[in-house]
Amino acid sequence: MKLFPDDNDGLIPFETQLNYLPLPKKRIWELDFLRALCVVLMILDHLTLCIMMFAPTWYGTSNWYYLGFGNAFTRFCFEWAGSHRWRIAHSIVLVFFFGISGISCTFSRSNYHRGATLMCLALVYSLVTLILEYGMGFSGIFVTFGVLHFLASMILLYSLVDFLCRRDKRSVAICSVGLCAIALILYFCYTPPESTPIYFAFLFPPEDFWGNPSLFYDQGEVSPGDMFTIVRYLPYFFWGAAAGPFLYRTRESLLPKLDGKWNRPISFVGRHALIIFLLHIPVLMGILALLTYIFITPGNWGL
Repeated sequence: MKLFPDDNDGLIPFETQLNYLPLPKKRIWELDFLRALCVVLMILDHLTLCIMMFAPTWYGTSNWYYLGFGNAFTRFCFEWAGSHRWRIAHSIVLVFFFGISGISCTFSRSNYHRGATLMCLALVYSLVTLILEYGMGFSGIFVTFGVLHFLASMILLYSLVDFLCRRDKRSVAICSVGLCAIALILYFCYTPPESTPIYFAFLFPPEDFWGNPSLFYDQGEVSPGDMFTIVRYLPYFFWGAAAGPFLYRTRESLLPKLDGKWNRPISFVGRHALIIFLLHIPVLMGILALLTYIFITPGNWGL
């Protein structure tokens, strides 16, 4: 059947037709489901960090780690954070989370507006953490280039690539692979010198793949609360941008027979991942503070 007949009564190539296919009327459930799993794992990971912040109050001493009673789970949280197992699990979750965001960009025709809106939210997030750290005394939470900033930057970069490629999905996929290759080469083969201006910190990670610290900055002086640099994490996003047009050529679910009511509670989390990300830290801290105030150290919020 001829979808787009031209003046010569021929057919426009499939790759060109793909750019004009209507956006999916129904969300692709497996993407929401996988995104939700990543969000849940992120919340559990951040819960361990929040518990570590309350530990000195709970045990009445900064040497709580060496106490031999009632703190097995708290000690697990301390040992889990930053461990080798944590690094592996963290990377796997981010590969899926950022990759799904890259796939989602291939469905949208308003990536510029999505990226710009998200960047505005990211700047507000930075302002709030700045006030909390320097105005209210919460140390180590100021974020200048965290998850939201990174995702906004990647969506805007995808929008630029899509524009330059004239929305040709095959060309966008090739450029995405090229960007991944450049980022991987820089990550594994290039170490910025000590003289590198600190405003390039958002590009290069605070430590290389082998754990050697950056020569020109320390994360604590740039974004102590959270940091996702472009060179390190760009491939996490753009593998999805490269694979999306091929995995979802018709923009429909790959597993339609598995869709159903069973996945809707989890998929709901995936559809509202941004709101949950913005609210989960205050909610976790509020719950732990309330439990501390009522049950552990009555009258003391532990903050």
